[in-house]
Amino acid sequence: MQVNSKFFISSIFKSLKVGSKRVFVIFIAIFIGTAVSSGFLGIYFDIDTKMSKELKAYGANFIMTPTNSNFMEFKKYQNALEKIDKNTLLGQTPYLYGYYSFGIGNGIIAGVDFAGLKKTKPFLEIRKGSMNLSDFSKNSAFLGLNLAKSLEAKINQTITITNPKNLISKNVIVKGIFYGGDESDELMFVNISLAQELEGKNIINYANAVINLDFDAILNLSKNLSSDEINAKPIAQISLSEGAVLEKIKGLMALIGVVILIISSTSVNTTLSSIIFSRKKEIALNLALGATKKDIIKLFGSEIAIITIFSAILGAFSGYILAQILGMMIFKASIDFRVLSVVIAVLISLFCSFVAAFYPIKKAIKINLADTLRGE
Repeated sequence: MQVNSKFFISSIFKSLKVGSKRVFVIFIAIFIGTAVSSGFLGIYFDIDTKMSKELKAYGANFIMTPTNSNFMEFKKYQNALEKIDKNTLLGQTPYLYGYYSFGIGNGIIAGVDFAGLKKTKPFLEIRKGSMNLSDFSKNSAFLGLNLAKSLEAKINQTITITNPKNLISKNVIVKGIFYGGDESDELMFVNISLAQELEGKNIINYANAVINLDFDAILNLSKNLSSDEINAKPIAQISLSEGAVLEKIKGLMALIGVVILIISSTSVNTTLSSIIFSRKKEIALNLALGATKKDIIKLFGSEIAIITIFSAILGAFSGYILAQILGMMIFKASIDFRVLSVVIAVLISLFCSFVAAFYPIKKAIKINLADTLRGE
């Protein structure tokens, strides 16, 4: 038994050595298939987090408006904010608008939370000055490009804002001029507390927020926050698009992965058929000398198992490197290493390899001994 085992192991490695070129083709095919599977699985498990973060960088996905009037009490808004999990609230800002005199002209100001404004309107492009929060004070102001042109405003210029209704006046210093490409280019952003002082009331018109939840979760949250004074709801254009984009990307990744596995399996099948054809006489001679069909299946099955295990394990870990490259290219972020993705990729490759090897091996044990040994 010991002698037969040594002969069997020797036969396997001799076969692998003699057919090294074809074995290398099978190795590369399985390696590529496993690497792509492992890489895509790594991205698949991370894509919800990474893609959600990317999409939420486009701006607010949640809005709170007054239910029956043009204003809501600032205190009511703050109470609603406290009901939102701080870990999911990425940014928020209230808005209070007013049409005021600037001394050298008139215009609309919007009272905001500047830290939240940068989260809910990340696309604002600073053309002059800065929007650095460390330089920011209660009397700082940012002007939209069009308003700055009409007022001929300059950085560090002091502008006096006067509410014509109550004649309350406040001085602000221009810290930056921005371009938003929308209606914000006509506005002056000031601190919400300063806007409320000008209005003489602690009120806001509405509020935007970026919440790190999917559409259904945000919808449930909006129901909990809505009341007689506040109407909370997701901004469907962004929240719904997130889920739709994720599903499409996952579907595309699955399709590419399946195509790669089919190509790899086809390559394994074709190459193994070629190997078995070239070894027909060897198979026939073994059968003539007393080897059983089970021995032939065991021999070729062991060979393909050795090739697959080594190439699949190497490919699965190489897939992690592929995932990092794709992660940096697409999301500009690294992909977490998951043992699960490695294990699944190896199991998929083993399954595909043995399916690809099934028919060539089945064909090998059905050869005609007499004709093969005669060379026909």
